[in-house]
Amino acid sequence: MNTEKGAADTEIEISRGSLSDLEDAPLTPETPNFAPRRARQRSKRRWLSNESPLWKWYSFVMSICTFTLIGVILYVKRDTSLACEPAEVTMTIPRYPHPAETWNQGKLITRKYYRDTRYMTLDKSMDYLWQDHVHMATGNIRLPDGKGNTTLKSISMYHQLHCLAKMRLTLQQAREGVDIGVGWRDDAHWPHCFDYLRSSILCFADGTLESVSLQPGPTTGTAVRVIDGGLETRYCRDSKPLEELVRHYGPNSHYGESGNPFEVPDGS
Repeated sequence: MNTEKGAADTEIEISRGSLSDLEDAPLTPETPNFAPRRARQRSKRRWLSNESPLWKWYSFVMSICTFTLIGVILYVKRDTSLACEPAEVTMTIPRYPHPAETWNQGKLITRKYYRDTRYMTLDKSMDYLWQDHVHMATGNIRLPDGKGNTTLKSISMYHQLHCLAKMRLTLQQAREGVDIGVGWRDDAHWPHCFDYLRSSILCFADGTLESVSLQPGPTTGTAVRVIDGGLETRYCRDSKPLEELVRHYGPNSHYGESGNPFEVPDGS
């Protein structure tokens, strides 16, 4: 009995102590009795943002890569489409004629080159086509100065044709076994023509883009793929005013009848 009573008294004292402890404990203690539980944090991936100093560089590099890829795709598609198109393409250099030629723009004419086999041979049966140019019978003029005097001049277009005719004649001679020499120390004429025609071609600087075409081959019934320049439209100076100039002041004009020499030494 006494033992049971003592145990009951002990339980009552413990419960009272627990109640008093709860009453004395503050609701919001300055120092918590238990360590605060750490909030669970999820791991977040860090991406470049507008606040990052690398964001602008990242955007710039990615933009360049994107546009480069698009450009390559478009270029490849363009090449593929061009390969399927016909060979005939009309194209000239941008802004043709050149600004230096704007004064002469009204005199430019359009034309195409055509194969003329008469001019593609050394056969003597076609010499008549070159005869006037070989002897420079045309293209030299005498211009009056208004005081009764005249000055001998040569029109460049005819000079170029003369050089081409002279080179044809030289090829004919070489084919017949004549020693034509190897340079200007052996012959002052045809080497000059080589250089003169080269300079004339570079002076005109024709920027027409020429296409591949099929042309008759050397054997009957065959064809060869060549670039002969016959497909494209050309923008050319009109030669008629120069022909008119020769008619007025050339050897067959009244200036020619006066006995003034028109022949130019050939340098031989």
